[in-house]
Amino acid sequence: MDDKMLGETSPAVLWFSRGDRFFLIAGAVVIGGLLGFALPYVASWGSSLTWIPFQGPLELIASWSQWWVRYVCIGVGVLLGLALVGVAFYETARVAVSEKHVRITEGGESVSVSKSQVGIVFVDGKELVLLDGASRQLVRVPSEEKRGVIEAVFEERGYSVAPGDPYDDLYHLWVPETPGLAPEVNAVLKARDMALKKKAASDARELRSELDRLGVVVRDKKTSQYWRPLVRP
Repeated sequence: MDDKMLGETSPAVLWFSRGDRFFLIAGAVVIGGLLGFALPYVASWGSSLTWIPFQGPLELIASWSQWWVRYVCIGVGVLLGLALVGVAFYETARVAVSEKHVRITEGGESVSVSKSQVGIVFVDGKELVLLDGASRQLVRVPSEEKRGVIEAVFEERGYSVAPGDPYDDLYHLWVPETPGLAPEVNAVLKARDMALKKKAASDARELRSELDRLGVVVRDKKTSQYWRPLVRP
């Protein structure tokens, strides 16, 4: 989280802490370098065992005897490790909180929610959730920050923060053709169930929005869906 908050120009940022970022980058360099260093040895060992697949590439690497090969492997290992960390940074939601709005950036896409739209804020497990006045989910994203830090940031900026989901008791496990749900709601939940099983996150988000339009709020536990009706004021 950023330490300074200067009005709209410098919102508090909920993301990887400086310590976490340092740990991930240092870990990528060390682990990637060690793997690169070990690669020629592993290739030499693997090429001697005919039952191991990919004998061609293993034999090729094992045949490299030049002094610089090991340094190249170390460099490649470090670069690959840093690339993985870069992907994690890119895909992890970055939440900027100011006294006027909340801006969420995830996977290169950004969305802003005005403070006037937000009814309540809470942390559900590892997810940050923002509800509007009708209990509709404006935002539900994974967060790397600790619960106490998230709650403090929003409280300091005048948002209403709850210690947990105030509508937790209203959720029901969805099963196909759940009685009492409209056919179109069951159809969307069925499509969303398939998207979750295929790990199609973008499709699952779009179908969540469609459920909001139909008056149903959904949350996930692994690949199971739990639903509740909107609670209007």
